[in-house]
Amino acid sequence: MNFVKRAFLYVVRKWQQSAIAFLILLAVCTSALIGLSILEASHTAAANLRGQLGGTFRLEIDKSNPANMQSMGSTDRYSASYYNGDPIDYAAIDEVLKVPGIADYSAAIEAVANLKSEDGQYYDLVGNGQNYFSSAGAHRASIHGWTSLRQCSYFAEGILEVTQGEMFSDGPSGQAVISRELAELNRLTVGDRITLEINRDVTGIDFPAENQECSFEIVGIFDMLKEQKTDQYTGQRQMLQNWVFVDSRTLLSYLNGLLASIGMEGLGYDRVTFSVEDPAEMDAIIKNIQNNDAINWDCFKIEPENVSYQNAEDSLEGMDNSIRAMIGIIVLAGIAVLVLALSIWAKLRIRETGAMLALGESRGKILAQRMMEIALIAAVAFCLSYPVSAVAADSVGNMLLAQANEQIVPQASSDTVQAGMPITSDDLDLSPVFEPPKIGKLTISVNFGAFAAVYGLGLAIALLSVCAASIPAMRMRPNEILSKMS
Repeated sequence: MNFVKRAFLYVVRKWQQSAIAFLILLAVCTSALIGLSILEASHTAAANLRGQLGGTFRLEIDKSNPANMQSMGSTDRYSASYYNGDPIDYAAIDEVLKVPGIADYSAAIEAVANLKSEDGQYYDLVGNGQNYFSSAGAHRASIHGWTSLRQCSYFAEGILEVTQGEMFSDGPSGQAVISRELAELNRLTVGDRITLEINRDVTGIDFPAENQECSFEIVGIFDMLKEQKTDQYTGQRQMLQNWVFVDSRTLLSYLNGLLASIGMEGLGYDRVTFSVEDPAEMDAIIKNIQNNDAINWDCFKIEPENVSYQNAEDSLEGMDNSIRAMIGIIVLAGIAVLVLALSIWAKLRIRETGAMLALGESRGKILAQRMMEIALIAAVAFCLSYPVSAVAADSVGNMLLAQANEQIVPQASSDTVQAGMPITSDDLDLSPVFEPPKIGKLTISVNFGAFAAVYGLGLAIALLSVCAASIPAMRMRPNEILSKMS
């Protein structure tokens, strides 16, 4: 009878031992497959979580460079200066956007202007009954230009909501969004036009009449979802109901046209905020931008804002470390138990070994039979581990992801108004907020490469374990074995 047939018959006859070895190998292989599959999927999850946390940096004018500042004179107590370097214009913004890895940007600008109809009639502003001077400058509103209104913290965080029409997005759209109160006061609806007028009454400068006005189409009307706290010191321009949101490209072009009409240089943005796809690549992205000689780095600087990602990095690394530890502990424990069990069984088979040697069977064939026995058991265990691990990996992986996600609390800007907080005249900060990518549950699959690696390594470990357990008996002579058994 050849050793293969003897191995099969022994496995069947000693089914209790075979079952124990089967369960050990099944547990080790399944655990390793689950761990490797989750580890592979967790890299994708980590990237998604980093994207969810977000990372931003600011391109801003460098007022710390004395060469960029022009003195306006000084006294014994005070000195004044203004920035006279290059503006942050769309040429600079486009150069930054050429760098791979940038997801979006936000360029905001503010102005003050009179509100007029197309036929030249001034619109009224919503009044503040607590302010006795509420009627002063009643047509002069606060104008806020945004690249995309979705990036304004008041809309992103649920303070304001467009309930009629839509929000404008990137591009020179010539569009505006106003409040319901301002619209009802002046009988305005979506589709009407509103004109901004900047003249001597607003700035104290005489601009040519043909350059004073800029028209916008009303594409949306917003409601206030949170009450604004006002008092007798709150001016009408501080009231959210009187804010007019317009696209920043059109507003900046309008303002620069005004300045050009009196021979002044154009404006730019004081700062532009960029979001990155993966905050882990922030340093590399910034380095690439700074290597661009088309941007005047004597006038500009970059300030990274990566706090949320830095706070979450430990949690993300902890998830990977816990998976690696799980794989290592279970595999090592499984190997130890398997070697121990095989050693015990090898001692129980010492009489069998002696008899076979006495009958002229070679040590090589005896060892080959035992290796074949464990190989047959391993083949069944490993094949069954594939579907078992595929089912378990999905549940275990998403449980670990949920635990890591719970530990991550993105840190909001300290001066950004959060939804649900009372809004006062001192809280009017419109920090840019970028919408994070939505993260669903992990999609975990056991690929053939991982299965082949685990099967090959597992089989090698099982065979080496058999060899290690059989060495003591293999080194003894037949008469020595039989004399000890008598």
